[in-house]
Amino acid sequence: MNNNNDLSSLIERQPLYVQAIDALTRMVETGQLKAGAQLPPENELSAKLGISRSTLREALSHLETHGLISRRQGIGTFVSIPTGPGFFGGLERLEPFRYVARLAQKKHSILQRNVEIVKASEQLASVMGASPGLELVRVQTIEAIDGIPCVYFDDYFVNTRGLADRLINYDESVLVYMFNQCDPPLTHTRSEIFAIAAPEDVTRKLDIPPGKPVFHMEETYFSGMGEIIGVGLSYFVTDRFRFYVTRRAVRPKISPGGA
Repeated sequence: MNNNNDLSSLIERQPLYVQAIDALTRMVETGQLKAGAQLPPENELSAKLGISRSTLREALSHLETHGLISRRQGIGTFVSIPTGPGFFGGLERLEPFRYVARLAQKKHSILQRNVEIVKASEQLASVMGASPGLELVRVQTIEAIDGIPCVYFDDYFVNTRGLADRLINYDESVLVYMFNQCDPPLTHTRSEIFAIAAPEDVTRKLDIPPGKPVFHMEETYFSGMGEIIGVGLSYFVTDRFRFYVTRRAVRPKISPGGA
């Protein structure tokens, strides 16, 4: 297998702003852009990356949200200097955890990954609009930062022909699989978010005390056609990784004479 060709093919299928994010992140990682350094002007940087200035601004906005760069009004844009042991991730974008970690310049690793065929429980079958007992492919992944478990992903997909074998041999995350291998591909999720006491099996996987609070997401994965691709259950250790959300102000319309 030619990993370089596979990577090039994957990159070519990504939107331009994602390619720009990757390119800028590599420039930071390789030292072309050092911590504290000022980025070149937008026209120069967009020309170097071969993208429009609007695409560059979208990429820079994403990197700023993730803390990789900072903008100083009237001065310019600078590479951030990492501080503190933890890091944050935004809820606005649907992207692999390893990608968020890389943007934060953290050492990411997969501690455990297991693919198996299971029968759909009544709850899963109800969410997926299927019958209980339907064969599903279950993918369990434990991911770490600096060797410390931070998140446990528990994903389920209908067992179409050969899916289990494809996922066993797939090196990327299940999100990337749904982006690039599903037809039609993943476009959005419906997500429910909870703070829960970690179940016993989750505490063992994440090496945390019984009953410790975790950030839990239950997500249904959808294609652009509205079809359900799968269901994901995620458990995040909140003192190792924290989410934030950017909320934009919407000025209310007040009718004349209104309160």
